[in-house]
Amino acid sequence: MRPLVWIFAEEEAALFARKLFDLNQALTGLLSDIFPGSGADNNDAISYRYFVRGQWAGPADEKPAVTGAKFLQTLDSLSRIDPLFSGWKINRNWKVAEDDQPRLVPLDIARHRIAEIVEKGIAHNDFGKPTPGYGYSVLAIAGARGPRRVAFVARTGLQFFELSFGEHNIASDLTIVTYPLFKAALLAISAAWDAQWSYAQAFRNDTVKVPVNFALGVPAFRIDTAAQVPLDPTFPKSAFHIPWIIYLAAPHAAGVTLTREILTERTPDGGLLMSATTERLDPMNPEHAKRARILAETLITCTENQS
Repeated sequence: MRPLVWIFAEEEAALFARKLFDLNQALTGLLSDIFPGSGADNNDAISYRYFVRGQWAGPADEKPAVTGAKFLQTLDSLSRIDPLFSGWKINRNWKVAEDDQPRLVPLDIARHRIAEIVEKGIAHNDFGKPTPGYGYSVLAIAGARGPRRVAFVARTGLQFFELSFGEHNIASDLTIVTYPLFKAALLAISAAWDAQWSYAQAFRNDTVKVPVNFALGVPAFRIDTAAQVPLDPTFPKSAFHIPWIIYLAAPHAAGVTLTREILTERTPDGGLLMSATTERLDPMNPEHAKRARILAETLITCTENQS
C-alpha cells in the first residue's frame, strides 16, 4: 500500500495553513475557558513549580527488591517530616490496566509487594521488549490533584529521583513551599538513595510564542519555555533550572569555595549543603536570583551538566 501524499499549490498550502492556525486559536481559547490561567498567552502571570531532584550512582538494572527497599525508606522518611507527606499511594502498573483494579495502591498494601511493583515498572526497548539494562521506574503520589499534590518518582535507568509539588503547568501552592520542609526532604531522600548530588529548585511554568516563517500571509509561532529568571536573561540554562538548596556528596564537594552570602554546612556524611536563602526562593527577588545563579554555576561546574 502506497503512503498517502498531500500535494498543494502555494495558494492552497497557505489557505490550509490558515485554517489550521484558526483551528489552533479556537482550541486555545476553549482550553483557556476550561482551565483559566493556562496556555501560552498567559505571560503576564509568572508562576513556578518547586521540586527536589537528584542523582545517585548505581547499576541501572539494580534488583527490584533493592530499589523497592530504598523507595519505601524514602516514603517513610518523608512521612515523618510533615503531614503533607501522608496517604501515599504507589502506582502498581505503568501500562493501561487490563483489569478493574485501581492503578494506585495504598502504601500499606504496596509495602508487602514492592518488589513486584518495581518490576512492573521495567523499561522497554524500541521493540516493546522488557529490558532490565534500561532500568525500572516507581512512582508514589500523595494528596488530591492540584497545587498541593506531592509525587515522588525514582528511575534506576537514569539514577534519578524527583519529588514534585503541584502538577504539570500548575504552580505549587506557596504555603507548602518552606525552607525547613524542603531542606528536610532533600536530606532524607539523598540519604535513602546515597545521592551524588541533589537540589531543591524552582521551575517557571510559563511559555512564550516565538514567531516563525511558515507560509506567506500566515502568522505562525512555536511555543518555547519562558526565561526562567526574567530579572537575569543570562541566567545559566541547565537541568538545575533555579537552584534553592543543593547537596554535594563529599567527592563532588572537594575544593568547592563559595562567597559568604551562600549559607553552607557540612552533613554527617562529609557532604556539603548550600542554600541561597532560608526564605522561600523567589526568582523575582533580585537578591534571591543573584544567589541562585551562584548555586547554578556551582552545580554545573561540579557535575559538568549544562544544557
